[in-house]
Amino acid sequence: MSVLFWVWILMMESHASEVIRAHSGGAVLLTSDHQLQLKQDVRWTHPDLLVSLKNNVTACSHGRCQLLHDGSLRFSRVQPGDSGNYSLQVYEEDGTRVLRRDFLLLVEADLSSRSVLVTVLILLFLLLLLLFIIIILFVLNRKERIRRSGLLEDNLYVEMHSHRGNKREEDECHYVSCNPAVSVETPIPAQSSEENVDM
Repeated sequence: MSVLFWVWILMMESHASEVIRAHSGGAVLLTSDHQLQLKQDVRWTHPDLLVSLKNNVTACSHGRCQLLHDGSLRFSRVQPGDSGNYSLQVYEEDGTRVLRRDFLLLVEADLSSRSVLVTVLILLFLLLLLLFIIIILFVLNRKERIRRSGLLEDNLYVEMHSHRGNKREEDECHYVSCNPAVSVETPIPAQSSEENVDM
């Protein structure tokens, strides 16, 4: 789209007798450089504008430009939408055209507002990127903890010692898995006949 814009500007510059460049928000004066005679009509035309002394239309519809008594067109605050070809035509009372001048007005957007917008967009992008990285790290860390805890559960055993009476057998130990899904039944030793007799 920018290529078409520059082609359009080059075409307009070749047809315009005067090129005026301005920054958005600034004041611009398109001068007629013509000594107006009494009863002459001055008309400024643009695709969105028609002002004329004879028709007593001396202000633009948007209120930012005004036709002066010497035939000049003054903008109080130009905007990028005001860019384009402006044609000045001066007519005698009988309708004969005595002057025609073409102007090309090029209004550039205010760089400070554009740079603020670009800065805000860059900061927003960086914040979203940081949030995305934090979420990814959180998910990866959680998966790693789940993986590690799963490995530890598979390899955990509890050492158990059996006791018979008051005598503790240190030599004999049994390992039982701590995983609750595994059921280990411990056999109950049969009571000796001597203990049965004492009862």
